[in-house]
Amino acid sequence: MKKSTLFIILIFIVFNSAAQTLIENWSGVLNAGGQKIELVLHCIKNADHTYTSNWDVPIQKAKGIPSSKTDFANGQFNIEVKMIGATYVGKLNATGDKMEGTWGQAGMNFPLNLEPLKGTLAPMVVIKPQTPKPPFPYTIKEFTYEGVTTKLTYGATLTYPSDQLKHPLVILITGSGRQDRDETIFDHKPFAVIADYLTKKGFAVLRVDDRGAGQSTGDFSKSTTADFALDVEEHIQYAKSLPMIDATKIGLLGHSEGGLIAPMIAARNKSIAFIVLMAGPGIEITELMALQNEMVFKSAGIPTSAIDAYIPLYKQLMKTVIKIENKEEAIAKAKEITQLWFNKTDKSLVKLTTNMNVAADIDKFARTMAETLFTNWWKYFAAYHPQPTLYKVTCPVLAMNGSADIQVPAAENLKGIAAALMKGGNKQFTIKQFDGLNHLFQKCSKCTVPEYGELETTIEPEVLDAIGNWSIGLH
Repeated sequence: MKKSTLFIILIFIVFNSAAQTLIENWSGVLNAGGQKIELVLHCIKNADHTYTSNWDVPIQKAKGIPSSKTDFANGQFNIEVKMIGATYVGKLNATGDKMEGTWGQAGMNFPLNLEPLKGTLAPMVVIKPQTPKPPFPYTIKEFTYEGVTTKLTYGATLTYPSDQLKHPLVILITGSGRQDRDETIFDHKPFAVIADYLTKKGFAVLRVDDRGAGQSTGDFSKSTTADFALDVEEHIQYAKSLPMIDATKIGLLGHSEGGLIAPMIAARNKSIAFIVLMAGPGIEITELMALQNEMVFKSAGIPTSAIDAYIPLYKQLMKTVIKIENKEEAIAKAKEITQLWFNKTDKSLVKLTTNMNVAADIDKFARTMAETLFTNWWKYFAAYHPQPTLYKVTCPVLAMNGSADIQVPAAENLKGIAAALMKGGNKQFTIKQFDGLNHLFQKCSKCTVPEYGELETTIEPEVLDAIGNWSIGLH
């Protein structure tokens, strides 16, 4: 899901930047909700004297996160990272060896002072033993194709058993953020692991780069969940033409936001044979995001009193901003709502969740929140309710989640999915909750978002077995 804090939003964003001349590396520690996270900023001067930049988060094994805008004038950097709804404003001191600034994201602002990075960056080496390695006992085809309706080019990998038969197909759908076909996260490659497992079980598996990622074209930053659903429909149509695919047995597997997209398609495309929802939403998105904020804050050690004070503000801002068509009007309304909340809320609680200290901080907080929620993706996503779509899904459904998921909490969302399917009359569904697993279906101990990259396991084998056994049982 697209998320409310630094750690939430970074979990699906790991990119490689184009090679350019690097003029400076900066490093600093962000104190976000009680968790200290080192950020590394790479500033790059282009031949035309403009600037680009990207970010590393070493503890999360994330590197090369691209900034969408990098302006430098009068000793000040103004940086936007639209893909994660973040901003950074940093002012160089007189000697140019320190930058004092503020990191803003999803309505929260945190001090972030940077100094030149000393030495060279050590390579981030993390062993992920489940990542498939050759030789492979099946056929792998990597290719590109053009969508008939979207006219976009899609980069894809198809794996299938090495025989002359037709095989049931599973199309994998990534979660939030621009991702590659493997859904690469902190050196984990969940979709490569799933594809390897299912192909060995006799399935063909198609995984595709998101718009603007890898070999796929398109402007991801201007797209919505509905657009991503159109992409998947292009994949379905293309796959039906392939000789190794049984066109009557095409299923979808979606993770996180992909768990919204799969039902959208299955509800209107009766050729879909089954869907698997891994940590898919089952409740109204505004409620889900509020619950996600609450659980992430708790995982960071924020007191319940501060969280309880903040959540009503968050929900009101989200519900209000997404309905306003004019950006400046949205910012003005966000300021008004924030001002009223600030005036009546204990200032010690205000600081813990928003980092606002005085009334002068309201403008930056409200502007950041409004600008984040005003994007095409957020306006569509925040207004979405998955249940009316689930009512219309008639094919078999496997919905699964981990009890320790703090992004799409299992109990509330699995219950919502089950209730919607029953209301729609679907009797072919299985709901499964795995004890102690997080949003990536890893066995966790701290069960925080930063822990994702610290764990060796990509997906617990019991989860893979559950998907495989259920899917095989349908055929």
